[in-house]
Amino acid sequence: MQGVKSCIARRHVERFVLPKNCCCRLLFSHTHSRSFMLTVSTVPLVLCTALVALTLLISGIAKAKDPQSTVTGIQNLGLEKIAPTRAVSLVLPWFEIVVAAVLLLSPVRLPVVIASGLALILMLFYTVVIARALATGRTGSCNCFGSESNAPVSRYTLVRNIALLLAAAGAHTSALRGGTGVVSTLLGLGNGGWTWVFGAALIAVTLEAVRRGDALAQPEPQAQVILPEPVYDENGEEQYVRMPIPHAALYLENGRHTNLRALAKNQARVLVFVSATCAGCVKFLKTMASWQERLPQVALHPVYSSLESLQTSRNAGTLPEGLTPLIDREAGARANFGNGVPLAVVLGADGLLAGGPVAGNEQVEALLTDIEEQFAEAARLAEEERQEQMRKAFAAGPSNVEGDHL
Repeated sequence: MQGVKSCIARRHVERFVLPKNCCCRLLFSHTHSRSFMLTVSTVPLVLCTALVALTLLISGIAKAKDPQSTVTGIQNLGLEKIAPTRAVSLVLPWFEIVVAAVLLLSPVRLPVVIASGLALILMLFYTVVIARALATGRTGSCNCFGSESNAPVSRYTLVRNIALLLAAAGAHTSALRGGTGVVSTLLGLGNGGWTWVFGAALIAVTLEAVRRGDALAQPEPQAQVILPEPVYDENGEEQYVRMPIPHAALYLENGRHTNLRALAKNQARVLVFVSATCAGCVKFLKTMASWQERLPQVALHPVYSSLESLQTSRNAGTLPEGLTPLIDREAGARANFGNGVPLAVVLGADGLLAGGPVAGNEQVEALLTDIEEQFAEAARLAEEERQEQMRKAFAAGPSNVEGDHL
């Protein structure tokens, strides 16, 4: 009989042994419950803390590398009156880095409570600022991650910030419940908790790999221009084939309609097809007004794919002053010349293309440099011809000069 009891006790410890000692049963139950809470209910909150911390760390490092990007972001969002740009650009990056470091590394609770509270306030402020920007039409880049990202403010920016706000609330909740830094919390997790973490890491790695893979599969398109077969001269050098200007529609900002050929009827023009969010385009747009000063013989025009893109460029401060922007709806006109931005083409006043198309920031600047050199050479030759005519007139004697006045 004793052997039977011993066997039953071994097979059903919790059912037959623990009831004999209530204190022991309660201790076992409390330990089991605490382990379950630590490995299951704690993990979503610590993942929230990790998300906020890593976001702040990446953002802070990017801003610290390029403080001017923060100044630009403040100006784009119209916050100059409430945020001293110079001071914020110097302080904000390191504030984000310190908060992130505490959330990641602190082994005790109180610093995490303070840091998570500050992160919650910061995310709330960022969300309000983005919502205000969308409501007022300020869609220029917020430079939230420094110069690493110059995408315009959009509804997706707001969705991202709302998600980070909720994550910050979860991080603060975790700290108030006794949570410490991410590293020390992860070290205290059991097998069940690490399964959650491993699953979340797999999701993050997969999404990042997909994003980077798509970026590699879709590089910035280069010009794919449909032209006749190349024509070479006797020296084997390729000659530029002048094609008729296509009858493609363009629009002014006020909605007035025109087309490429009519646009060049009275003056040669250089059209530069751009995007308000393309890094190369933004770089060129900032120099476009100076190019117009260097090339007064032609009219330069930035051409946007939509009125919204034009407005984004204006809000970001990259719309060239003194130049008339044009709108190429759905890139219909650009399709005649190829893909990729910035893309430049020269429209001759005789109804033929006079240069380009070329795609890429360096290629566009090279085209304008070539035009500048051609005008300089033409001016030099004209001056030499004028000097030669004056020399011949002087050599002919005063009688011919007098006859010219009769």
